[in-house]
Amino acid sequence: KDGVLLAADTAVSYGSMKKTKKATRMAQLSSESAIACSGEMADFQELQKILREKREADEIENDGAAFLKPRDYFNYLSRLNYQRRMKMDPLWNGSIIGGVRQDNGEPFLGMVDLYGTKIESNFLVTGLGAHYCQVLMQNAWKEDLTEQEARTLIEDCMRVMFYRDKKATDEIQICKVTRAGVQIEPSYKISSEWNLDWFKTMTNEFWRPIRIYQ
Repeated sequence: KDGVLLAADTAVSYGSMKKTKKATRMAQLSSESAIACSGEMADFQELQKILREKREADEIENDGAAFLKPRDYFNYLSRLNYQRRMKMDPLWNGSIIGGVRQDNGEPFLGMVDLYGTKIESNFLVTGLGAHYCQVLMQNAWKEDLTEQEARTLIEDCMRVMFYRDKKATDEIQICKVTRAGVQIEPSYKISSEWNLDWFKTMTNEFWRPIRIYQ
């Protein structure tokens, strides 16, 4: 209720091969805003470079002061992605920008896809998580959601993705944005449960008679 949390796992895959489990899929844009991305890691790195140059240009133009707010980065990214898409050279990312204005404390959360489509909401999910985690978010979100409740919800969503996505990992990273600033926290592992009766009872011996008689 007083800020924004962004989260991502730390895995990067090359096709079906997991290249690393220690990547960072988020970055600080300014003292008020941060970005997290799903999709191509190389495109995310290129996007970081473009947004960093945009921030530096803003600071140079305004003699050291930065006037780009979270919504400004959001709108700029939308126009950038649309322009790249029209040139058949898209940045293959689903990007979420979160921030809190320091002058009035207004929180902001918006998503931009590779086509430049803009969405603002109280909660947003990209990638495969958009298919698995929307219901979890809808059922748990409320107007006065506390930070601890939000962290628990994020871990529940990430746990589902770890179960369902072979390319996901159980190590996640969270970025916290409040009026006090941006804090990208160290990654940590979430708990998971694999000691399920289903794995013990629904074995090949259970299905064998059905396959034979059919």
